[in-house]
Amino acid sequence: MKVALVQFRSKLGDFDSNVDRTVEFAEKAKEAGASICIFPELNLTGYNLQDLTFDVAVRRDSPKLVPLLEVSRDIPLVVGLIEESEEHLFYNSAFYLEGGAIRFVHRKIYLPTYGMFDEGRFTASGDRVETFESPLGRSSILICEDLWHFSTVYLAFLQGAKCIFALSSSSGWGYREKEMFDDAKVWLNVGEFYARMTGSYFFYVNRVGVEDGFVFSGTSFVCDPYGNIVAKASSFEEELLIVDVNPALVRSARISLPLLRDEKPGVVLKNLRRILDE
Repeated sequence: MKVALVQFRSKLGDFDSNVDRTVEFAEKAKEAGASICIFPELNLTGYNLQDLTFDVAVRRDSPKLVPLLEVSRDIPLVVGLIEESEEHLFYNSAFYLEGGAIRFVHRKIYLPTYGMFDEGRFTASGDRVETFESPLGRSSILICEDLWHFSTVYLAFLQGAKCIFALSSSSGWGYREKEMFDDAKVWLNVGEFYARMTGSYFFYVNRVGVEDGFVFSGTSFVCDPYGNIVAKASSFEEELLIVDVNPALVRSARISLPLLRDEKPGVVLKNLRRILDE
């Protein structure tokens, strides 16, 4: 089975242009035989939006999404955007599109408000980690900062996720000539750890480009359920990464390391209640 990761270069605030280019990449992924095509965090809007957040936001029934819905009849997509709720709250969201419909939505839970990041001023926090059926089986979507909190991956793991789609707009730091950014090396370590500990495929999809001082570090990659890096993109170039995956590896990895079988969520819940009560 083939999976497409699109290391995208978004145009800040230009929703329509980003949609057009997303459709182009999706069609190329379909031609390459991919079963699903995954894009980075906020690929439809750009990341450093600030006050543009409210201009580029769309509702789930927006006609602006029609081109994506149409192409999803041929190949399922995971895309990132600003979602406006019925209550006029704005979320950093990821939509899973398949068969001409929005089948699943994840709203980013953890919003970084440190260093150069200021997401909490403009977007609301999601509060659910859930799973859904994709061509790869039970899957979960998490967005960038979500993955710096063990609890999100743990909750996906408990709900049977065999694939983790990690969407990111990670800014680069510590670049050394002919090598990758230091933050990209950290992400590789994170992916290796989560893939091995959950016996799941880990798909990290980052973006490239520059926005108002943000330099995005690329280096999208795939880890197999044994924690091996099986594919990796470049640091700077927009890229369509087509990866062969074997879902049967999830079974063998979980037989060799049966952590899900031995997990004790009741103990976790008991201790969380105790900690909160104290």
